[in-house]
Amino acid sequence: MGKKMKIVRINGFRIPGLKYPSKPLPDLLELKNDDTELEVRDAPDAFVHFVEQNYENEMVAVLHAREAWKVESEGDADAMIIRCNGEPGVKAARELCDTLVMGSACAVQHVASMLGRKFSYVIAGKEEGDDGIDIDHTKDTLITAAQHYGLEHKLASIRNVNVPPTGFNELIATDEELEPVFTAALEEAKKAIFEDGADVIIGYGGPRLHDYLVKHLAPYGVPVLSTDHTLLKVTEMLVQLGLSQSKRTYPKPRQIYDFHVTAEVVSPDLPA
Repeated sequence: MGKKMKIVRINGFRIPGLKYPSKPLPDLLELKNDDTELEVRDAPDAFVHFVEQNYENEMVAVLHAREAWKVESEGDADAMIIRCNGEPGVKAARELCDTLVMGSACAVQHVASMLGRKFSYVIAGKEEGDDGIDIDHTKDTLITAAQHYGLEHKLASIRNVNVPPTGFNELIATDEELEPVFTAALEEAKKAIFEDGADVIIGYGGPRLHDYLVKHLAPYGVPVLSTDHTLLKVTEMLVQLGLSQSKRTYPKPRQIYDFHVTAEVVSPDLPA
């Protein structure tokens, strides 16, 4: 029997259509070690619906870092995870905390690099521009994360599907809404493999899309990674090994702030 551990997911989002306070996702509860306790800590002043660009990333970052500091202050967590490929607040939380802080990009990009020479993301974020040139909203945050971990040279491509991140959410989207998303994600994954040279695919969304991509890409011998599953299992491994972030890389800040954010959405319209 392994040593009991407590992992806290820090959530700085307020996604329309989801119920709060947040609960651990069922697929993660099935996947976790028997002795792992999973908890979700919502920022009480969360207001951002999703992260695509640096704009949202940096707003959510301060909430994630503050909540991580508060969890650390309570003293009973073995690790904290931040479920977002843009990793909002991960570096700041690592500075504030001695307790292990893990982000999605750190976990999934390193594992992907173990399984093949090149990896690609298949993710939300495409928007059709008025001039016929597509806009890729997630590109810079993902490249920045890869650069931080020294893995940019292994990133074959970022393939975006033409929906905002909430369009992938299996807890709020209907089967009719998800079907074209699944089809588009598979087509982008094939392009990543055959046009961009990806050996590994990093998927986005929930367990149903993950299983769909695994099934349809199996004939090509290409592994498909779930960011959520990989993040959890890598975090458990590092806790079991007794490891945390280097304080030479992430030293404690000279000043620490507590705060509360007041915000108002001024442009809520999203593409269909």
